[in-house]
Amino acid sequence: MGTSKGYEMPTGGEWTPLKRGATKYANDGGNGPVSPERLLRDYLAANGGARALSRGQGGGGGGHTSGGRGRGGRAARDVGRRLGGFLASVGSVGLDNALRDAGLAELIGRPAEEVSAGLLNALSDPANTLDEHAARLALAKLNDEMLRGAGSYEEVGRRLSEALDQRGLTNILASFFGHYLYERFCRDFYEDWVKKVGSASASRLLKSIKDCIHSSLKAKLIGRDVTRMNWRGREGLGLTEQVMRETLEIFEVLE
Repeated sequence: MGTSKGYEMPTGGEWTPLKRGATKYANDGGNGPVSPERLLRDYLAANGGARALSRGQGGGGGGHTSGGRGRGGRAARDVGRRLGGFLASVGSVGLDNALRDAGLAELIGRPAEEVSAGLLNALSDPANTLDEHAARLALAKLNDEMLRGAGSYEEVGRRLSEALDQRGLTNILASFFGHYLYERFCRDFYEDWVKKVGSASASRLLKSIKDCIHSSLKAKLIGRDVTRMNWRGREGLGLTEQVMRETLEIFEVLE
């Protein structure tokens, strides 16, 4: 948790009222007029909005940027498409064949930890930009969420199949985009909040942001079957952008 060395938040535009609201939220200990919902709504606006982020065209809201920020949303969109394609393959042909189709046959039969690490490296980018770093952290969190407690290769297959059966592929992707939004928010505000209120309070405040994201997603999302499609083509890109946009739009209307 924290901000990469040399990174500066953008300035100007929508970032000015956002920073003011975030400071008040921290100083009030989360108990003042600024709510997590308002911060998330303003944060999306400062980054160009859900539509721009889902197209990989989000950014800093017209202000100054630095630190290798990259085009906001592109990394999450690309990881989401790869993740969707892989999980769709697991649902239709099983884990063994899904790994073979993804060029990851060497992971077949390996311990759960190795499979999880291998999937993280294959489905995410090397984190050369801050946006790629946020997307990679989000995928790692989702992996932990789906594979928690799995120790063997067979358990990995069962956990993934159970996640697909119980949550549906669309909701899994939405969870990934929710983790991504949280990781971006942490990157921008954690260190500033630590300076203002200390690490313990900053962590507690960020937990309230995380809880808001997950409770909002749980209340709004509806699953659908999207396993039978070409995830590598334009159809997969379009669906990924749609799920990402619809997920982030949930936070644009929170009150």
